Amino acid sequence: MKGWLKDGKAVSPVVGVMLMPVVTVVLAAVVSSYAGGMAGTQKKAPQASFAVEIRSAETTGWTPEFVMKHLGGDPVDTDNVKLVTKWYNESTGKWEIQETTAVPWNESGQICYYDNGGSCLWTNYTDVNTEYADGTGNNTFYHAPYLVVPGDMPADGSGEETELWFGNYVIQKGDVIKAQINLNMGTGQYQNQRTPIIANATYLKPGDIVTVELIDLTTNAKIFSKDVVVQ
Repeated sequence: MKGWLKDGKAVSPVVGVMLMPVVTVVLAAVVSSYAGGMAGTQKKAPQASFAVEIRSAETTGWTPEFVMKHLGGDPVDTDNVKLVTKWYNESTGKWEIQETTAVPWNESGQICYYDNGGSCLWTNYTDVNTEYADGTGNNTFYHAPYLVVPGDMPADGSGEETELWFGNYVIQKGDVIKAQINLNMGTGQYQNQRTPIIANATYLKPGDIVTVELIDLTTNAKIFSKDVVVQ
């Protein structure tokens, strides 16, 4: 009996030492598998490059313009991103920040559009892009920047009316989106762009710098960010 106990005590530490690497390897495999699963299910933001031009009213001779072209990389669904612009307005001495997202809906199925004062107005229209705000067909509320489609102008009541508007299309390589930034201050069909793309863009002058960003709403990651010199 004494010999058996003696032998058992001698073997026990050796077995423990031999088991430690095995346990370590097993734990490492479990952790690696778990981490790999987490990484595999985590949604990634699109990766893409863009060229942006912003033209002042002084340059265009009419109203400021915003033009953005997809140069390459992943397609970007405008329903899942927000377009952010920011610039310092020397005339007012403050930063001008504007965010553009897809047209919001409420639980009643109403669409939010904005009047010239920036107030959210809820409407029962099933399509904010083609319905008329006053019921007579004078003012079309729409959602820029629009997707440039050759031969198809926005808010003209024909063509790809639904597909043209931010939040409804996917930007792919070679695609161009555009906004005449202050159409909401015009007349007729150009009176009521849903939101400005650049806040107080009438104050823009050549040489001003506007930071333009595309941010993925599901991950909050920046897809694109650039300081653009106004032309």
